[in-house]
Amino acid sequence: MSTCQPPVERHASWTELFFDLVVVAGVLQLSHLLHGGPSAADLGLYVLLYLAFWISWVCFTVYGNVEGGRDWTPGLLPAMLGLAVMVAAVPGIRADHARAFALAYIFLRWLSGRLWRPGRVVVDWPLAQLGAGTVPWIVSLWADTPTRYGLWALGLALDLLIMLTTSGSRVLRLAQERMDRLIRKRGTAERVPVVEAAYADVPHLVERLGLFVIIVLGEGVIQITSVAGEAVWHAALVRAAAGGFALLIGLWSMSLLHGYGGVPKDGPGVLPVRVMMALHAATTCALAVLAAGLGLGLAHPYGHTPEGARRLLCGSLVGYFGVGVLAAAVAGASWRRTLRWALPCLGLTLLLAGWSGHFGVAWLIWGLTAAVAWQLLCASGVPARPARRRGA
Repeated sequence: MSTCQPPVERHASWTELFFDLVVVAGVLQLSHLLHGGPSAADLGLYVLLYLAFWISWVCFTVYGNVEGGRDWTPGLLPAMLGLAVMVAAVPGIRADHARAFALAYIFLRWLSGRLWRPGRVVVDWPLAQLGAGTVPWIVSLWADTPTRYGLWALGLALDLLIMLTTSGSRVLRLAQERMDRLIRKRGTAERVPVVEAAYADVPHLVERLGLFVIIVLGEGVIQITSVAGEAVWHAALVRAAAGGFALLIGLWSMSLLHGYGGVPKDGPGVLPVRVMMALHAATTCALAVLAAGLGLGLAHPYGHTPEGARRLLCGSLVGYFGVGVLAAAVAGASWRRTLRWALPCLGLTLLLAGWSGHFGVAWLIWGLTAAVAWQLLCASGVPARPARRRGA
């Protein structure tokens, strides 16, 4: 059994940045599901589609990360096409485009598994070898709504469970045992792949995940500028837009300057790869929902804050702070320090969720900005540690 070492001091390549263009389109298209005062069902569907899109993107991102400088363009282009089909299917997801979305997802999961060389086991990303979560998606091709959505949710839940609980070393051992049985059956080791343990290049992966966060935060900027470009510039709109930019700056600072892989982190230790990936999915989903909430709120800058905007903004920020608490626990932060920032942040956000219907959206946005600023202030004294290569 051989071990493959990733190259050192890598940065995102032009190919990877080109691939990320689909993320820009995807986040923008998905945000339309939350326009117009979304219901709980709309939010649930959004989270479902977002996670499917995120997992598809990460499967190819991890491949590019592990393979290093090797040319992966032949697999990249059909992957971009598949992601583009998923994005284009979103407007008609409740009608005849749902099967196209599912087919594109199944294709992407199959393609991402086919790209790996035989015998190569990605210790940090078990989903490269395990595709049980795709089975419910295949079954959903013959199902109708809402059963279809339930099968999608089941498949994604299986993938997340595999990602968090499956031991990479166990997958490696099972792969070696499978090859040994094949050798004994054939009586020769010829044409039998050699099992290789492949590990993520963690610093490069942290950079890639951080770029994804920047794209999602950019959706917030787009929402603010799009609404402002079509509205009359009165004082209420200016205050709300300024607060929106301040809120995005605070989230950028907490997620990237004081975070780890785009995950807000209060603590001296780094995060294991599988935990970082799961928390990254939750973080970016919360930020994308917040971006949609900014657009909805700024569209109604006068009078009381719309209920839909209040739920999106406050709910997404509660989720964001929750991710920060989990990351702090994994990173080894003291509970006293964590509670010192988490209780005021969560308390203020929940208070605003309950009372912001009595005042304007600008006050709500600036109140949420204050909550993020407090988290940032408490985390600013935590020294950063260099990323480790292995985190399985």
